[in-house]
Amino acid sequence: MKRLALLLLASCGDAEPCDGVTGRCIAVHVDSEIVERIDQLELDVLYGDRHGTVTTSDGVVDLPVTTAITLPGTGKLTVGVVAAGKLSGMVLGTGAAETTVASAAHVELAIKLAKPVACIAGSFYCGGDKVAGDPDVLYQCNGGGVPLARGTCINGCSIMPADNDECAPGDLPCVEPGLYCGGDKVAGDPQTLYRCMSGVGVKVMTCADGCIIEPSPNDDHCR
Repeated sequence: MKRLALLLLASCGDAEPCDGVTGRCIAVHVDSEIVERIDQLELDVLYGDRHGTVTTSDGVVDLPVTTAITLPGTGKLTVGVVAAGKLSGMVLGTGAAETTVASAAHVELAIKLAKPVACIAGSFYCGGDKVAGDPDVLYQCNGGGVPLARGTCINGCSIMPADNDECAPGDLPCVEPGLYCGGDKVAGDPQTLYRCMSGVGVKVMTCADGCIIEPSPNDDHCR
């Protein structure tokens, strides 16, 4: 996500990181009861159907710290942020929070880092199931880094004990041979396009820049 910008870390007590910023800005305050200092802060940001990951690396700093995310566009956005605090390449804590921010508005978002739970690198998890995040968002476990958002599950996220978690399909059936993003009438990954076959989704392709849900009877498609 090329237009996502992250400002430098600042220690607690310094000027607010959104001061002087023109446009939409989220001041992110990161604290922890278990993590004392970090040398990297990784943030995974999901807004609308866009997603991106940014990292600060400003040397070793004591928590709490603040940073800021600036976002493009107009209109009100719901923004979900997952944070991972690292020291010498090791993730010491992860946390998540969500906020809504209007055009040109400045808001604050507090994230508390807690001890991460082991997840399988590359596997998919609903937020709160071994990864920090929103329970209605599907994430990919990123071994040694912040969990990566795949997208919001419009019909909720389903925890699958013996397999990857997935976006639930909802109550309406898919129509064969239509194309659907995961979570839109077919279970799956919201960044993957599926074809409806015998009432279930069969993977067609993973969308490099996101999957777009269209109103029926139009096919969903990759951006």
